[in-house]
Amino acid sequence: MKKSTLYLGEFKQYDKKFITAENGINPESVCDVAFEGEVLYLTNGESLFQYDNGSVKKLTGRVSKLFSKKGKLYGAVGNSLAEIKKGKIKKIADFDCPVVDISIGLDGSLWLITEKDLYLLKDNEFEQVVELPSETVCLAALNNKTKYGETVYVGSTVEGLLSMKGKRRHWAELLPDNTGVMSKKINCLQIDALGHLWVGSDEGLNIYDGKNYWFNGNDFYSVPDGSFNDMYFAPDGKKYFATTTGIITLIEGKISYFSYGAWLMHPTVTKLAVSDNGTIAAVTPRGVSVITHKYMTLAEKAEHFDKLTEKYFMRNEGYHVDRILRKYGDLDSGWLPNSDNDGLFTGLYCASQCFRYKATGSPEAKANAKRAVEAMIKLTEVTGKSGFTARATRYSDDPDFGKGNREEWHICKDNPDCEWLGETSSDEMTGHYFAYGLYFDLVADKKEKKKIAEVVKKITDHIIENNFHLCDVDGVPTTWANWEPELLNNDDRWFFERGTNSLEILSFLKTTYHVTGDEKYNEVFDMLIEKYHYAMNCMQYKCEDCHIAHIDDQLDFTNIYPLITYTENEAQREIFKMGLTHHFDYEKIERSPFFNIVYGALTNQPCDIENAAKSLSEMNLDLVVWPTYNSYRKDIVIDYSPEELGCAPQLKYPVEYSSRLIVNYDGNQFVCDSGAEEFVAINKKSANRAAALPGTDGANGMRTVMPYIYLLPYWMGRAHGLLGD
Repeated sequence: MKKSTLYLGEFKQYDKKFITAENGINPESVCDVAFEGEVLYLTNGESLFQYDNGSVKKLTGRVSKLFSKKGKLYGAVGNSLAEIKKGKIKKIADFDCPVVDISIGLDGSLWLITEKDLYLLKDNEFEQVVELPSETVCLAALNNKTKYGETVYVGSTVEGLLSMKGKRRHWAELLPDNTGVMSKKINCLQIDALGHLWVGSDEGLNIYDGKNYWFNGNDFYSVPDGSFNDMYFAPDGKKYFATTTGIITLIEGKISYFSYGAWLMHPTVTKLAVSDNGTIAAVTPRGVSVITHKYMTLAEKAEHFDKLTEKYFMRNEGYHVDRILRKYGDLDSGWLPNSDNDGLFTGLYCASQCFRYKATGSPEAKANAKRAVEAMIKLTEVTGKSGFTARATRYSDDPDFGKGNREEWHICKDNPDCEWLGETSSDEMTGHYFAYGLYFDLVADKKEKKKIAEVVKKITDHIIENNFHLCDVDGVPTTWANWEPELLNNDDRWFFERGTNSLEILSFLKTTYHVTGDEKYNEVFDMLIEKYHYAMNCMQYKCEDCHIAHIDDQLDFTNIYPLITYTENEAQREIFKMGLTHHFDYEKIERSPFFNIVYGALTNQPCDIENAAKSLSEMNLDLVVWPTYNSYRKDIVIDYSPEELGCAPQLKYPVEYSSRLIVNYDGNQFVCDSGAEEFVAINKKSANRAAALPGTDGANGMRTVMPYIYLLPYWMGRAHGLLGD
């Protein structure tokens, strides 16, 4: 099958900023927002503020509410209505009590409610129309006059939804029992371009055709229940809803979510505003979020993550690690902790830069790959035991230096200011072999090829000489680095690792043969296949596990790449591809960019590259592990089968990347909720979504994942012609 290249083009990339006290305003005091064009205004119920490029400026005048209507910005100033232009406030009408809401009908008529009365603008004067019921909070006007008279609706937190009717103009209550309106506590109203009335209550959303038909909340498959607090309908039909579960948008027929953590400072959005170009400002009890977007390509997004890597994710000699934050969601406040997986994750990052160099010839990519591979080589050299590789290193200026388990942490013999971590696992070796093979093929010069061959030979010889184990400096095999045939094939305690670990050692041996040319490694490879059926172990190396455990998923897709690439025997390759296909068929519902692209690169079969690219486009730009909560959504399906294995229920199908828990490829993409206790407290009245499902510890906005999760699949896709520039 001929490989085709996907050119995604530009897509809409969202980003956000939080307005905090650092911007010059008490964020918790803001009660309303509105745009004049692209300029954002805020009020705390008294003063008017303007937000521009990260700073907040207090303006002259007192404004308690803001209304953006048909390209004009209005404000409630005491008992007056004012128009706001370029920060200047001009009163246009006075009333005998405070202004509550305004609405413009489809015919252009301007309606207004105060705390007591309904008004209509006629001949530049507001004319009192009728007295209002008590505690009226919102207004929606269809038009000035039909054959049935004016069509005006108001919402009350006590009397529910009311419509003005009759020649003598009085209010008729639209009873929930007759209409299906979910509550008598109405929070917001909007008329769409077709004349439909949208009703937001504390129980959900309803739509009325204005005659006799109601589209009830239960009819919305994708729109969750909960309190709808505010709405904004753009002239082009895009719709935005402020709820107790965040912001919901209806754009181009698709419902999308902006929730607490990644997008908002609190689960509840009380007010929202949308600019002409689609910037969203959302008021929450903890402050205002400004959600922006721009059009990007996947290549531009890769450039963003390359820069992010250099600024935030490089430790010591060039180890690729995640970041711990001292301030919620703030990468600048972070620091780089010690890792016990320097080899694995630095290897995955190194691989991304090797692919990048193949795709672009970038000198920067070559330098990045060289730095990473040299850091990895040091992990083998630092132990002083031939072929035995450390997990990590750290130095005397590290606050944890000299601490930890002294059976695993060792002072370097040639440098007392450096110590290294043993008890190395098979995970680390996967990163090493993967990176060494790619660097050897795509980047290395003659001298570097020789160096890599020497290092790889030492590691592999160590493994073979120690009966297919890594043996620490004390001579004892490490816990997880086991590839011994007797244990893998005959010890039931290693049943679940049998396939993965067989795959690992075969991949290591083929990589070693490839870089050294020494036939002895092919001989060991063949022996493991012929005598110990390691190829058969790889036919279905993935143990189906209700999508609970994922550490081996990342290892498997990493190891299968060099194994199939370097195996010359077509019959053997077919067996390995069988195992890969079985694994991919099981995991493809994740829409994982890495898994999909590995499968496509190795098989030339359809790999759902469209969804891989879509996932790359959906990844948030900051890589912060934000709290997530998806249980409230009606479009998700909960999988209870993990309970049979003593595990918590989770998602049957992962949600979009912008709403899922962001994890490395060894993390659980099926987590429904994480760090969601606050959501649950606010939305606990939902009968079938009463509690969050248990999630992953640490989803608190105080740490990140590493940029390799984008860079590796993107540059691999580019190098293999699956993704175009």
